[in-house]
Amino acid sequence: MKQEKRVLLTKSKILNAAIKLFSEKGYNETTMQDIMLLSGLSKGAIYHYFKSKQEILDYYINSQKKLVTNQLKDLAENPTLTAKQKIENIIDQLFSNESLIELTGNKWAEKVPFALLDTLRNSLNVLSGYIEEILEQGNIDGEFACIYPKEVSQILIVLIDIWLDPVIVNSSYEEMCNKVDFIILFLRKLEIPIISDESGQKIKERLKCYYV
Repeated sequence: MKQEKRVLLTKSKILNAAIKLFSEKGYNETTMQDIMLLSGLSKGAIYHYFKSKQEILDYYINSQKKLVTNQLKDLAENPTLTAKQKIENIIDQLFSNESLIELTGNKWAEKVPFALLDTLRNSLNVLSGYIEEILEQGNIDGEFACIYPKEVSQILIVLIDIWLDPVIVNSSYEEMCNKVDFIILFLRKLEIPIISDESGQKIKERLKCYYV
């Protein structure tokens, strides 16, 4: 095995163990010893790459932010897709992220609140910019007429990242479904029909897994 692949494999074992522990036990209650035992790696192997659990969490958050940012950037710059198709792709990516689903299901926001804040800042300050580009494309192509693309993109981030998070907002599954319907209707009233009924149903199906 090449050195680069060996490094990635080792880091992956550390990250998988750490994130599982953070989401189940909580960040404060997890120790480097816990991570060592669950990962099956030696103390030296772990400390060779990460000096603390804070470094592990920072690395994970940054890698996830980079992954999502690159995905949205590629979508925004894709000349073969319409604005509506790009939004559909974003919804598919967000609600098919198994890592995010597992963390949310284990009340990630409660156990590592500062990580949630960091992710939300990235969403509002960086990711919303790519959604804004997509909305502006839709305006140019005549798909819809969005008067406030910047503001709408940021509102969408807040609605999806916070309002539809069952850990942050205490809502029943039925209430969550109503919220999805409201978001779709809200956008249509603004003459920005970027979320189809089919995508709305996908969101509802994904939300259902948090209530079983």
